[in-house]
Amino acid sequence: MSSTRTIFWARLLVALHPLSAAGMLSEAAPLFTRIGDPVSVPAEIVGHAMFVNVMVNGHGPFRVLVDTGCSVTLISPELAAAVGAVVPDQIKDFVAAQNGLGDPTNVTPVVIESIELGGVRFEDVPAAVSNSFDRLSTIQGRRIDGALGFPLFSDLYVGLDFPNQRVLLGRQWPAGVPAIQAGLPVVEHADVPFVQVQIQGKPVEVMIDTGSNHGLQLPAGLVSSLQWKVEPRVGSMVAVVGEVGREQIGRLAGSLLLGAIQEVESTAVVSPGPASLGLRSLERFCVIFHASENMVWLCGTNSAPIMPIAERSIGLSLYPDQGGLRIAGVIPGSPAEEANLGSGTLVTQIEHRPAASWTRDQMEQWINSRPDIALVVAGEAGERTLKLHVWDLVP
Repeated sequence: MSSTRTIFWARLLVALHPLSAAGMLSEAAPLFTRIGDPVSVPAEIVGHAMFVNVMVNGHGPFRVLVDTGCSVTLISPELAAAVGAVVPDQIKDFVAAQNGLGDPTNVTPVVIESIELGGVRFEDVPAAVSNSFDRLSTIQGRRIDGALGFPLFSDLYVGLDFPNQRVLLGRQWPAGVPAIQAGLPVVEHADVPFVQVQIQGKPVEVMIDTGSNHGLQLPAGLVSSLQWKVEPRVGSMVAVVGEVGREQIGRLAGSLLLGAIQEVESTAVVSPGPASLGLRSLERFCVIFHASENMVWLCGTNSAPIMPIAERSIGLSLYPDQGGLRIAGVIPGSPAEEANLGSGTLVTQIEHRPAASWTRDQMEQWINSRPDIALVVAGEAGERTLKLHVWDLVP
């Protein structure tokens, strides 16, 4: 893999996929898109996810995720109230949709008068209000106000340039991007882009899902048909729209092929949701989409195979709480379980610094480069200090 996926915080995943009953979600493109010259919008990559600032109905800025795995633009109730988002007259109730774990979840449809991203103005945007952004914000440690769904960009070239942390938007192919390393036809749209890849020589349709900070995700039904170098085992907690769950993680034998791009012995998350590729498999590319052409292009300067790296962990999923980090879950057989740590325990210090001062990216860098980590945890008998060995969850 191009980088190691730490199993430390609960994983952020925002995905909403259409159900047959959710008619509104299949018509989620804006009524008008107003753009002059092509624009380049600064983005922020945090915790292997891409964020931008937008103005909504002239208010803001609001910090939102760019999520090609989301079939409708999502906003928080607080954002909806602040901008006066309008519920369509013909739909006053909840609409059923499907979250990233494949489970039903309810959202409230609204219409947004305008969303401005850089020099682009999207008008009369169908959207949906979700109550999940407080939980997702807590997990990340910073406020998330919503997620820009794939249909928002339906009549533009949109380039998500992860190495240069920017979003490129225009009517024409964006200038100044690297060479195309792979061009992948969209084989299923359903308001999100699915492409066909080869896993161990077998064709598999996967969603290109920039709202997920894992790499390859596979549904449980595919596990028995594939060869594994490291069999899937219990992994970290995962937060999706509407719920929190637990995932499995393993390492495939052989290769994943995205056109001419080879990923060797991919780490794979096993989850009830659809097969997908998240940012950890995409982060060395500028990924360009054009919905009208039903194409996704991966552009970059490096054509070498993406090589595997051990998935390292101390066995904890944590989220910010009460000035520290609260344990959401412990991976069985991990150093954290051996230290008798359990869900609900508050971590107050990490490596002699307040736990709340650590970002998830800093924690990932530490876990990937050090043999152990010192924690101070609070308990009924007072604080105790312990040192946890950093462990290869998936060698």
